Amino acid sequence: MDIQKNMAHATDLEAIQVIVERYLSSHGTGAYTYRPFYHGGIYRKKDYRYHADLNQLLPEALLGSFSYIWGVYNSPTDQDLRFVLIPYGPVSIYVNGKLVGGSDIFSERYRSKPNFQLPMKKGNNDLVLVCENTSGGFGCEFGPWLVKHEYYFLMPPMREDQEGLCYSKSIPERLPEVNARSLSSLFWYPKEPDVNAIELNFQETFPHAKKGQYIVANTCLDMKKEGLVSFGDGIEVSVDNQLIRGTVKLAAGLHTLIINSNASSSFVPKITDVKSGKAIPLTNPILGFDSQYKWLLAGPFDNYPKIFEAQYLKPFTTSNGLDFWHLQGRDTYLRMYNDNPLFGHWNYALGVTLYGLVEVERMLKGKNDGLARRISTYLVSHLQNSIDTYAYALWDKETLGGATAVHHLMTGMDSLDDCGSFGSTLLEIARDHQIVGYEPIIEIIGDFISNIQPRLPDGTFYRAHLMRDFHENTLWVDDLYMSVPFFCRYSKIKGDLSYLEDAVGQFFGFEKYLYMEDEQLLSHVYDFDRDIATGIPWGRGNGWALFSLSELLMVLDHKHPNREALLSLYRRLSEGYLRLQDEMGMFHQVLNMSSSYPESSCTAMFACGFSRGIRMGWYGADAPKYEDGCRRACQALKEQAIDKEGHVWGVCRGSEFSCSAHYYAERLLPLLDDTHGIGIILLALCEDMKLG
Repeated sequence: MDIQKNMAHATDLEAIQVIVERYLSSHGTGAYTYRPFYHGGIYRKKDYRYHADLNQLLPEALLGSFSYIWGVYNSPTDQDLRFVLIPYGPVSIYVNGKLVGGSDIFSERYRSKPNFQLPMKKGNNDLVLVCENTSGGFGCEFGPWLVKHEYYFLMPPMREDQEGLCYSKSIPERLPEVNARSLSSLFWYPKEPDVNAIELNFQETFPHAKKGQYIVANTCLDMKKEGLVSFGDGIEVSVDNQLIRGTVKLAAGLHTLIINSNASSSFVPKITDVKSGKAIPLTNPILGFDSQYKWLLAGPFDNYPKIFEAQYLKPFTTSNGLDFWHLQGRDTYLRMYNDNPLFGHWNYALGVTLYGLVEVERMLKGKNDGLARRISTYLVSHLQNSIDTYAYALWDKETLGGATAVHHLMTGMDSLDDCGSFGSTLLEIARDHQIVGYEPIIEIIGDFISNIQPRLPDGTFYRAHLMRDFHENTLWVDDLYMSVPFFCRYSKIKGDLSYLEDAVGQFFGFEKYLYMEDEQLLSHVYDFDRDIATGIPWGRGNGWALFSLSELLMVLDHKHPNREALLSLYRRLSEGYLRLQDEMGMFHQVLNMSSSYPESSCTAMFACGFSRGIRMGWYGADAPKYEDGCRRACQALKEQAIDKEGHVWGVCRGSEFSCSAHYYAERLLPLLDDTHGIGIILLALCEDMKLG
């Protein structure tokens, strides 16, 4: 960070406001993206990777022939995309026409998972996989190195913007070069439906519909100017939610049209301008005028729906159960994506960010009511959109392959990361705001953490049965934050102290495995496969622990039999941390490695913990030295981590783990405006203000 642009001379409130202003302006409310989706060919499956078994897709292919798989990745920045390849046979990887990697005889035989850093430029990038048909196999699986990452590929430019990859008919020899010109000479699958036919073939789209059932067809009329429109004889339609028969006068602009028709028939739309006799142009209500798919189709329905209220965030009930919009052609759907960088997403780092925002909202009331109202509007919109699209995400996961592009963590919970932090924040925000329909999701989270999340025999949480192999059979200090704050709030709304007892037990379990007694610090991870604690006191991991312990102590009964033991742990950890604060007021990425970089998120967490300990009287006569530590940490954040444009610097990215301190210090480098740090810095500055 340019020190000349820091917030060193700002008050805590001024620093808070500039961070929030930047965040809201950069990540304000956003719309969802919709794309066509063909449920066939090469698409993501339940493991979040693309499956291309070309022996099944191209059974006629001869041994020794080649097939090309082509997709496009839209990169938000210049970056290296971490990509795993599981080859069935020989595979070469090309990015933007250049060979960047491929399989070898070892990965082909053992179907191991070599991973690559694919060089991506900002914007669209061509990914081409060249697969050879051998007796050992033909094709591959590929996708994110760490499953449950959200990236996906789109079909190449000759297809309408939709997820998936195209694969070519096999050819006897390799192409001399891999570029758009040579690739366009190939015949590509999957075949697209004929959407230019005059009639709408409902039987093709809904092959299992029965006689007497009904289909709803939804489109928009693109009226270039005011005119009288005819819908043909005997057709009942809804225009802008008004039932119409025959003709109607419509103003210029787009008008929503819904037609009900018998499911067993084909429908030939005759929508004409009465004056000219010409057909009125149709526009897909969601995909727009440029889409070849002009209609959205829903059904079948047993009863004739007089007026069908078009909805695009939730599935609806049909005679076959929950369903969402189809497009013309078999197995073709409208699919929802959240392409916003942050808005409407659900993950643990955003949970902390929103927690910081709601605390700032409380702090700003009476000081900056306008900004407080903007925060309130943002929080409600973010959470309400997350809740309102949850049912769609479940339907998407069940129907379209298993890897959703909306709320993939909510629908695929297999760890505390997926639910605990955000669930805790949802309960915190619901204290102050009217959030509709969140209770069922909270119950799902409560059940997962209490009854499904793996535990050791003593009840301590650990990581097992995950989609992320590297985490298997380990215990992470991070998981104190992913569980305890939720239990603190869930216990209150349920009126059940057993959840607080569980939280208490977690601290003693984690202390048993991770506490480094000589240094009064916590190791990041315990690896049960090797039966060792890694011995590395990662800054943010320790920050999670102290912050979570403060959350528990603030709600635990003063007469609780284990309260003094928890306070003792709090004081011991605080003493260990304070000892390692540097002369500038910062704490470091590896706490006991002063040569590692000053890290902003852990500095903020310790400031929060110290402030709460002071305000709650947990430090006794030692309070002054912790107040000094908190003040110095918050001042250091303004000097080294916050600039005048509201950017947040020096926040370590999301971590794996290692037994080497150099991994944390040299490979887990800081990022700009990372959500792991924004919220906790806001909380720290609020805590500093509370000290007066």
